[in-house]
Parts: sequence; structure tokens; C-alpha cells
Amino acid sequence: MLMLCMGLLLEKKSNVWIGMEIHLKKKRITVYDCFQKESNSIDIPQVKKLAVLISDLLVESSGDEVDKVKMIPFEVEQAQGLPKTKHPFNCGIFLVKILECQSLKIGDMTKINDDNALELRRTLSCEIFNQFVDESFGK
Repeated sequence: MLMLCMGLLLEKKSNVWIGMEIHLKKKRITVYDCFQKESNSIDIPQVKKLAVLISDLLVESSGDEVDKVKMIPFEVEQAQGLPKTKHPFNCGIFLVKILECQSLKIGDMTKINDDNALELRRTLSCEIFNQFVDESFGK
């Protein structure tokens, strides 16, 4: 069984991107929100609905008799110690780099900041171009 999934979600209310790490065995969703705001609470309806949906899907797919106790929604927690941005348009690039660091087990994320966000975009654009476009460019 898959133990961990990562993904991005556009939070429509504030028009920023958030990242999610879904731990299936631990029944936990970790939310990565890089946008600086006054409240640290997680009030994202899509994540709350997902927490219930994933739990229900796991119970239904197990093939066992459905036990209401097992249908407890996943716990939702906020990731701590993330680089924060003052600009909502930087949330996407911050999250891509944070999830990349997480997957590579890189703990130092100090270079992910508003001062070098443009350079992070350029680097990612070049990586995408080199990996996908360069081979067929000009053919």
C-alpha cells in the first residue's frame, strides 16, 4: 500500500497554492502553506473534505465490513518552519522547491525566499526546458 503522496492545491479563497503530504498509514495530512498571514489555523474546506474522503476510500477498499469507528477523518496538521512569502504569486514556486527538498531529505530551505524567487523560477524553467523540450526543439 502506498504510504505517502505529495501534491499541490489552489486555495480559491485567497488564490494561493498550498502543498500537501498525505501519510496513509499515519492517517495524517500535512499542509504546506507558505503565504504569510495573521492566522495559522488551517481553514481550507478542500483539505477538510479530502481528510474525510481518503479515510472513507481506505475503509471501502479494504473489503472488510464497514466499521464506523475506522471511518475517522485523517488528522490535518500545519507544517512548521517553512519559508514564508509576502507575495501570493510566489507560493507556487516556494511549494515546488519545498516539496523537492522534502523528497530529497534536504533540511536547509533558507535559500527559498522572496529575494531569490525570480532565480528559482528561472532555474525551474531551464530544468523543464532541458528535460522535456530541448530534445525535440527545432525538429
